[in-house]
Amino acid sequence: MAMVALLTPPAAADYAIYTLPGGEYQLMLEGKVTYNPGGTATLRHPRGTLHFSAGDLHVIRAPTPATLFGSKYRTVRRDGNIEEYLKLAQWSLHNGLLDKCKRLLGEAWKIDSSHVRLRKMAGLMRYLNASVPDSQKIRDHLEKTVGGRGLTMTRSRHFLLLHEPNQSVDPQTRKTRAQMRLDLLETVYESYFLTFAFRGKYIRPPNYLLEVVLFDDHNDFLQLERLMDVPVKQLAGFYSPDDNVSVFYDSGNSPQFKALRQIRDDMATLQTAAKANRTAASGQIIRMAKSIDLLIDITRESEDVAVVSHECLHHLAGATSLFPREGNFVRWVHEGLASYFESAKQSRWSGVGVVDRDRIGYYRMLRSDPQRGSIEFIVSDLGFAVEAMLGDQNAAYGQAWALTHFLFNRHFDRLMKYYETITEIPIPDIDPDLPEEELKKRFLSRADKMVEAFDKAFGDRDRLQVEWRRYMSRLRTDLEKHARR
Repeated sequence: MAMVALLTPPAAADYAIYTLPGGEYQLMLEGKVTYNPGGTATLRHPRGTLHFSAGDLHVIRAPTPATLFGSKYRTVRRDGNIEEYLKLAQWSLHNGLLDKCKRLLGEAWKIDSSHVRLRKMAGLMRYLNASVPDSQKIRDHLEKTVGGRGLTMTRSRHFLLLHEPNQSVDPQTRKTRAQMRLDLLETVYESYFLTFAFRGKYIRPPNYLLEVVLFDDHNDFLQLERLMDVPVKQLAGFYSPDDNVSVFYDSGNSPQFKALRQIRDDMATLQTAAKANRTAASGQIIRMAKSIDLLIDITRESEDVAVVSHECLHHLAGATSLFPREGNFVRWVHEGLASYFESAKQSRWSGVGVVDRDRIGYYRMLRSDPQRGSIEFIVSDLGFAVEAMLGDQNAAYGQAWALTHFLFNRHFDRLMKYYETITEIPIPDIDPDLPEEELKKRFLSRADKMVEAFDKAFGDRDRLQVEWRRYMSRLRTDLEKHARR
């Protein structure tokens, strides 16, 4: 069955940029676009069929990762070289084709089970494919931590999810929101361990269920956020290292999502009238209303993917001691790696190390700033505090993402060593009752120690800055790559 799935040619697809009515926001959609008579267009998305005015779509005809995989796989299979199998498996993982990555590893194993890297990969896959034992202690902890009476617990191989009961089944996936969330968590889980393994770092998965909460009610989410005393307030998800629990709110928060809901509300009267009074425009209004409903589902799902992949990385890093949950919390390190693993907002898992438009946009905004755009400023860990004072931390996320992207792909071994040393830096005694000048002095002292630790791990920072800038100048989003063809 795996061979058949690998050989099956993927359906051709396009990238379509849809401009929402009003022209302020855009959505990127993947699917096959067909132009129809009368100035309309149909997009066959994996979640359903969408109908648009042709003028609202900008279509980029370009091969998707699934399309590119077919030709790459035929070459690898013909040659039968294990190293090429591993390269394609890593490429598949990077591009969001996790199932194909695992199938390639299985096929390579059948060709040569004595291969050293494959044997290590096989050992890791045994952990990933096996279910960890259930635990009443963990169930009690999750219920006690959250106050979960009236909620339901559902588990997967590696996660225990506390959620609202009696969920409806999605007609497209035939799964509940809880089941879809668990599937996504498992995808991030496997991708995390495999990403490090392909670079030679084999992290042993924990032998216990990871605790996750999914709220439908935003007030419940906010109340738990306050009870857990989360230092940085989040819109849709957070990880509590003290409790070792991830918490999510099941709703969209992006401007695009809010704009779509407003459009749906505005169209409600038109849709009712169109159903009651059949006119020439009635069919178009009804199709548009259905498309907006589907776009809301797609947008919410895309936000799920982005938020869950980000927060789940925090959870996994803590659970596997990549970043110990106790000790010195280095914000740029945690948020940089979580952003590196964060999937792009495309309503599906798009892989690891994706060049996200928003992240690279904020990096580019500051790259010419001699202070805020410097490596020294980022690794001092002052960036998030300064950007918060300026009113928007997205720039700090962009800088942390950009530096992590570079180090992860160009200086991986040094980065791993650096991760081991950051917790050794003394934590300053930050008493809010101290005089302002003394607080500032202690913050700056910690910042100096952070820069010293980074320089010790990576050496000549000026030379690294030049290398980083060169690396980033060549980095492009998928759409930018396609636009230049």
